Amino acid sequence: MKTIDVKMPQMGESAAEGTIVKWHKEMGDIVQTDEILVEIESDKINIEVESPACGCLSACTKAGRTVPVGEVIAIIETDEPEEETSVHAGNSDGDQVLVSTANMPSSLEASDIPESLSDWISPRVIRLAMESNITVNELKLINGTGKNNRITREDVLKFIGRRESAQASPKELSSTNTTDTVVPMSTIRRTIADHMVQSVRTSAHVTMVHKVDMTTIVKLRNLIKNAFLKHNNVRMSFTSVFTYIVARVLKDFPTMNASVVGSNIVLKNEINIGCAVALPDESLVVPVLKNADRKSFTEISIETAELIDRARSRALSHKDVTNGTFTISNFGSFGSITGTPLINQPQVAILGIGAVFEAPDVVNGKICIRDVTYLSLSFDHRVIDGAMGGRFLNEIQNKVETLSRKSLDLGKFE
Repeated sequence: MKTIDVKMPQMGESAAEGTIVKWHKEMGDIVQTDEILVEIESDKINIEVESPACGCLSACTKAGRTVPVGEVIAIIETDEPEEETSVHAGNSDGDQVLVSTANMPSSLEASDIPESLSDWISPRVIRLAMESNITVNELKLINGTGKNNRITREDVLKFIGRRESAQASPKELSSTNTTDTVVPMSTIRRTIADHMVQSVRTSAHVTMVHKVDMTTIVKLRNLIKNAFLKHNNVRMSFTSVFTYIVARVLKDFPTMNASVVGSNIVLKNEINIGCAVALPDESLVVPVLKNADRKSFTEISIETAELIDRARSRALSHKDVTNGTFTISNFGSFGSITGTPLINQPQVAILGIGAVFEAPDVVNGKICIRDVTYLSLSFDHRVIDGAMGGRFLNEIQNKVETLSRKSLDLGKFE
C-alpha cells in the first residue's frame, strides 16, 4: 500500500495560502488519475486540483479552511507498492540537462536539515526557519496549527513577526512619533519578501544596463497605434514589443532560458515569458505567456493584454502563472528610468524595462533629441557570465533599434 500526499498548490508568486471551497469526492471514495478532486480559492485565482493518482481518498481537510501553500490537504491510498523516490533534472517535455547528474543531491531542500526535526516539521518550513535564524529551541516554542499540531510555514512567519516586535527596545519604540502607526506586514507582503530574500541568497546576482534608442519604435507606434487598437481591440504596448523580441533572441541564448537544479543547468525546451504585474493591494503576480517564440506580434499583444486584465481582476487560472522560463518587468510604467530587478526563481535571468523618455543624444556627430530607454538585465552569475549577458542585451538592442513594420508583420496597417 502506498500513500500519496495532495498539497496546497502555489497559486501565483505572492500567494501564501488557499481556501478549500468544495470537495468533489468524500473520504472513502475512489478517485481516478486526473479526476477533479477539489476546488481551491486564493486572493488571486480559483483553480480545480486534479487527483495525482488512482486510489482511495483516505483523508482530507474540511471545506472552508484556509491552508498555507505546500501543506497536505488530502491523502490518497493506492495499491501500488512503496518505492524509492528518484530525482530527475529536466522533464519529459524535452528540456536539456547540462553537466552530469552524478553529483545531484537526493534532496535539495533537506540537505542541511537536522534528522531529529523531520517528524514534526517539514523541510520547507525548516529552511525558512534556518534562513530567519530561528533556533531549534525557538521552534519548540511555536504552537503548530497544522495536522497533528505540525508547525506550518504560516506559524513560522507569525513567530518571526512577533519576535521582531518583541526585539524592538523601549528606546527604539520611544524614538518614533506618538502619531506613528505600526502596520504588520500582510501575509502576501511577507511571502513576497521571503521570495525575494530567497532569490538573493540562491543566485549570484549581476545586473547590466544598456541604453536603447527607441525613436524608431516610438515613431512606428505613433503612426499605427490607432489602427492597431481598432483592428485588435488592444493597445500596441512597449511590453508586447519587448516580449516579441526577447522571445526570439532567447532561441539563440538557451542558457538564458534555463534553471539550476543542484549542479545541473536545465535548458528549457519551451520559451514561456512571464510579465510581472503589480496589483492594487501591493501584491505581485507573474502571468506567463506560453510558447512566446511561436506567436506573432499581434497574438502576443492580445494574449498579454488578456493575461494582465485577468491578473488585475483576480481571474487567473493555475496554468496562467506556472512554467515560466524568463521574466520581463516593465517598471517604466511607474516612471522609473531604470532598476535592478531580482531573478524570479528558479529562472536564471530577468529583463527590466525603464521609462521611455526624450533625451539629447549624439548621432553622426550631431546632438539631437531621441526617444530612449534603459534595459537592465539581472542574471545568475553561477551559470551566465558577463560576456554572455552583454551579447544578449546587445542582440535585443540591435533588434529594437532596427525594428520595422515588416519585422512585426504590420504591413497591413499602411
